[in-house]
Amino acid sequence: MLRGPGPGLLLLLAALCLGTAVRSIGASKSKRQAQQIVQPPSPVSVSQSKSGCYDNGQHYQINQQWERTYLGNPLVCTCYGGSRGFNCESKPEPEETCFDKYTGNTYRVGETYERPKDSMIWDCTCIGAGRGRISCTIANRCHEGDQSYKIGDTWRRPHETGGYMLECVCLGNGKGEWTCKPIAEKCFDHAAGTSYVVGETWEKPYQGWMMVDCTCLGEGSGRITCTSRNRCNDQDTRTSYRIGDTWSKKDNRGNLLQCVCTGNGRGEWKCERHTSLQTTSTGSGGPFTDIRTAVYQPQPHPQPAPYGHCVTDSGVVYSLGMQWLKTQGNKQMLCTCLGNGVSCQETGTCSLNKCKAIKQEKLIILL
Repeated sequence: MLRGPGPGLLLLLAALCLGTAVRSIGASKSKRQAQQIVQPPSPVSVSQSKSGCYDNGQHYQINQQWERTYLGNPLVCTCYGGSRGFNCESKPEPEETCFDKYTGNTYRVGETYERPKDSMIWDCTCIGAGRGRISCTIANRCHEGDQSYKIGDTWRRPHETGGYMLECVCLGNGKGEWTCKPIAEKCFDHAAGTSYVVGETWEKPYQGWMMVDCTCLGEGSGRITCTSRNRCNDQDTRTSYRIGDTWSKKDNRGNLLQCVCTGNGRGEWKCERHTSLQTTSTGSGGPFTDIRTAVYQPQPHPQPAPYGHCVTDSGVVYSLGMQWLKTQGNKQMLCTCLGNGVSCQETGTCSLNKCKAIKQEKLIILL
């Protein structure tokens, strides 16, 4: 009478078949592909039986993890116990990082950051590539002076001549390029009731008959600067001339002077003196004209104060709204700076000591 295999033999055969199937399936997967292995507990004697899992003769508690190698691949196993036995999955590879010696920090693959180097700011990215490779560029930045700007950033800087302010924007264009334009700012000449854009120039009267050339600087406050260096303001004719203009006048001896404005950055001009002389040699004996050229260097006029200030003939400068005392004949005049001129009125109630106190309080001398 034939007897079938006992229960112990059947259990052993089932375990062997299951192990063979798992090995054939696992071998077909790549090393990076997640693997899951259900390892039933090995048959053990009753004296060895405990709750938990056995693997390669080692006992593990429920929820305990351990590492093992399967077909050369590192696995992480977790014990579930009971009929589930334990599960094994491919061990995740360690995440690659990049270490930057300039910043002293570690970055993940794909992470971007800023690196200060060579007085510039570099944009860096962790590439990794198995070697912790880092790629850096300054093509998307603009550097001026000690400042670094990203594409789209704006900043202000004075023009090379220092005459007015520029607003710049970083373009990058793969070469760190930027472009600048005059700030769209206006200056207001309240005396004339006109406005000007940054960089624009115009002429305006100064102290009645003189003329000065003004430029709108802006600088965020509508600042105006004026100068007479390129003008010839002749006190004798009380006329203002541009460089290249000519005019005639007589000196204190009645000699005719032909003058031309040269400027030279100091408001200078030169004159030719025409003198009639009587000849004493033989001949017709008629008069002839002796022409002699002389450079005329006038007494320098005080340069106009910044707009909103007042300058006296003695060179004293007052701010807008300030007051000072002025002696005119035997009268004391109290003057006020209006910005576009000076207003003076006679003061009959000012004692000598009080006037001195006002003068000391209000007077500002431009050194």
